[in-house]
Amino acid sequence: MKKTILIIAVLLVCTSQIFAQNTESPNSVENKKYNYRINDIHCHYVDFIQNTDGIDVLLKQMDHAAVDNIVLFGLSVTKLWTDFDRERPTYYDDNDAPVYYYAFTDVILAEAIKKLPKKQKDRIYPMICGFNPVDKNGLDHIKRMVEMYPDLWVGIGEVFFRHDDLTRMTYGRNPTANCTSMEPIYQYAAEKNLPIWIHSDIGDPVANKPTFLYEMEEAIKNNPKTKIVWCHVGNTRGVDFEGLDETTIRLLNTYPNLYYDISWVVFEQIIAPNGKPDPKWIAIFEQFPTRFMVGTDKIGGFSDYVQTIRKYDVLFDALTPETAKRLASENMFELLPKR
Repeated sequence: MKKTILIIAVLLVCTSQIFAQNTESPNSVENKKYNYRINDIHCHYVDFIQNTDGIDVLLKQMDHAAVDNIVLFGLSVTKLWTDFDRERPTYYDDNDAPVYYYAFTDVILAEAIKKLPKKQKDRIYPMICGFNPVDKNGLDHIKRMVEMYPDLWVGIGEVFFRHDDLTRMTYGRNPTANCTSMEPIYQYAAEKNLPIWIHSDIGDPVANKPTFLYEMEEAIKNNPKTKIVWCHVGNTRGVDFEGLDETTIRLLNTYPNLYYDISWVVFEQIIAPNGKPDPKWIAIFEQFPTRFMVGTDKIGGFSDYVQTIRKYDVLFDALTPETAKRLASENMFELLPKR
């Protein structure tokens, strides 16, 4: 009888353990041990209609993913819901309706951060982005945000210049990284030690060559005291020209004020296609270990945040531990101004 009871007890314990394993949260950092903690250097608090899952949801997802700190933007443009569209578009390429610049995006972000307790607030590094790059009044907006929310902002961006279909959908003249209206902003950023995150496609999918490289290179060259982060290594959907690795090496050797983030499609398309890091890019990261950072590029929705940021684990495992740690977390603090 005692033996039977003992067997039943053992079975119950085993069953409960199996049940616990099957029902535990797949995102729980307590149940998943990562080799590297991460700082996310590219995330949008809102989407293309300025909606968001909320700051509390984002912070919880960061905890699940072992992400300590985050560089957080609003989103400088919002999608028009035209009177003849019955369904509301939520992403810029949902339909052909245009987008327009939306300055209030910075206020949405700032107000969300203001409500947080200090411990959580200190994990967030917000950027100013709600201005039109071809409007010479753009600097006034940046200064107003600094005055309204002192000691909050740590940089400027993500500023959209060349951006695949988003370029043709944006009201007004298409901005470029070297447009004259950006000069006072670059100078202000240098004076205040505010790095700038820039999205500027290196080329177009039709020619599939670095047609627009000169625009970005002129901006970097003409503003040597401005720290510039070229988002996605200048890559975008449909652009995969031969020589991006050589171009990246040349630019990094030439311009010490240039940094890169490897968020969005560049990781899957070029750096680690099919989940396998390309040896050419591994060599580049090892050659320039202080110049690259990782991020999610989420836009307002954070349900798949953990999977998006932890995709870089395959890259970290392919790097030396020192370089992996730099890309995962340390380079962010080397770049941003001290608080």
